[in-house]
Amino acid sequence: PQRYISARAYHHYLDALLAKNADDLVTAAEELREALLYDPESAYLHAVLADVLIKQARIADADAELASALSLDPRHGPAHLLSGRIAVSRNQPMQARDHFQAAIEAQPDDPDAYRELVRLLLSTGDVAAAQAVAERLGERVQPAQGAADEDDDALVAADRLREQAAAVFVEMGRWWAQHGDERAAERAFAQARSASPADPEALIAEATFLEARRKYADARERYLRLLAQRPESPEVIAALARVALAEGDVEAVAAHARKLLALAANLEPSDGASGDREDERRDVSVALLRVAVPLLGAHRSADAQLALEGALRLYPDHPELSFYRALALVQRGRPHEGALAFEAVERSLRARGEDPPSPAFLGIEPDALLLDAQVQSALARGRAGEAPESTRRLRALFAEHPAEEGVALALLEAFDRAGKAAEAEQVLAASVRAHPEAGALLYPLGSAQDRAGMRQKALSTMRKVLAVQPQHAGALNYIGYTLTERGKLADLREAEDLLARAVELRPDDGAIADSYGFCLLKLGRASEALAELRRADRLTPRDPVILSHLGDALLAAGKKEEALSAFRRALALLLPGSKRRPLAAEAQAMIDPPDRADRDGPRVRAEIEKKLKALAP
Repeated sequence: PQRYISARAYHHYLDALLAKNADDLVTAAEELREALLYDPESAYLHAVLADVLIKQARIADADAELASALSLDPRHGPAHLLSGRIAVSRNQPMQARDHFQAAIEAQPDDPDAYRELVRLLLSTGDVAAAQAVAERLGERVQPAQGAADEDDDALVAADRLREQAAAVFVEMGRWWAQHGDERAAERAFAQARSASPADPEALIAEATFLEARRKYADARERYLRLLAQRPESPEVIAALARVALAEGDVEAVAAHARKLLALAANLEPSDGASGDREDERRDVSVALLRVAVPLLGAHRSADAQLALEGALRLYPDHPELSFYRALALVQRGRPHEGALAFEAVERSLRARGEDPPSPAFLGIEPDALLLDAQVQSALARGRAGEAPESTRRLRALFAEHPAEEGVALALLEAFDRAGKAAEAEQVLAASVRAHPEAGALLYPLGSAQDRAGMRQKALSTMRKVLAVQPQHAGALNYIGYTLTERGKLADLREAEDLLARAVELRPDDGAIADSYGFCLLKLGRASEALAELRRADRLTPRDPVILSHLGDALLAAGKKEEALSAFRRALALLLPGSKRRPLAAEAQAMIDPPDRADRDGPRVRAEIEKKLKALAP
């Protein structure tokens, strides 16, 4: 027979639920104690009171209520679940495990205990047991789904079971991915998809995993399924843009930027307070910035500038957004205008004092952003023809920040622009001797040695960079490309490993993609090389070196006519300005103009002319 429930107890219980839902935990606890006066034998009421007490951080009192609940009903699932959580907080994994297992036995279709147990087992390293628990939960989904047609409560329970099963398999997938077992991670994400095919958290977790493994087509498919659910999600649109860029599809990136601009156009500018639709404004602006930054790297600064100006309409004069807009101006061949914009950012940051820009988008510290603005302003002055002023400013900044890689690289650029790379090498070498602990100076020094023609010293210095910073993409690329040029099999094998790591770190860098593709070509893997070099050409269009390597790969793949076209395009870019065939005005406007002539231009031109002569005498 069903146990009698006091009407007064039920009345106080309902009042407790209302108070709990209103976050009035004190009243909720009082009402539950009143309910227990009329129904002291209710394990359920003791467990609900324990839950409220836990939320009030009254753990000892909650413990007492849970002990009462379990003395009344040793198989009470909610009491075991809460007892397990308390045991976890006290670092008592064995007790927690026992409670979670008891909760599962008592309520096999309640997913919370499964998830808590999986987390506990993963934290203790018992991944096999965690996998078994996850699969046990997965096995409950199908029967629950079959019973869902019977009534609404069963449908709600089945939906919750399906969602939690997907979440548990996502946690398993992330664990396997973090521990390097790609196949196990793929299997776990597939199980999450099987449990709940449209679950947004499962889709985004799997898409992120696939993207990190450079499985861009699969990642894009997951993001598109997510976009079907959230067609105006800035986060998802930005993710699709990121994947498109990694594939070298810059046109798709620009299209995603236009979609974000359309979303931004429907929002009013910020009034400086967290007012109406502030979260939407921030999310759209973050997405626009995250799309604009890689567009700058792909030399599509016109598109980047449009995206940044869309975000600046929502947050006028925001220092982070204004900084990247200034970069776009410089890259578009308007260095004087860019310098003035950087100096405006500097004034804005100084006026704020210690008050950081709000909202924060990329999380750049105000001091770091201020230094970057000063450095970029000085560089822009140099590009605008003010070489002495540029060098003066950068010398002063380097004296003030001798251990900053960005400042040292900027100083090198200023010297190199003036034809003084050897002098820069001396300055940087002296600074390395004066600051031997400053590992950040090694990469600028190696770059200076390379530009001064000291190739062997540069290679040695770049190896020192990797000893200090194993994930330095620039050093990985330099060493990898240098070894590739040597062409010996042992060098090529080392280069492949280094360049694969560089591509993983910076998948949207056309120069790194070119190095990797060139290495694959030298290793005799023409089809792989061709795919990577096509990607490099899309990421960094109109680069003669990339086009030359692409032509070599096309030739190796038996595509002679396409190879001839690539070589001719490369040669056209190296001809004096008066002899070049101009591009269509619109296309020209979309791609950044060259900052200056490539020092290796004559050598590259001679190599390409030789190739063309051999192919089409």
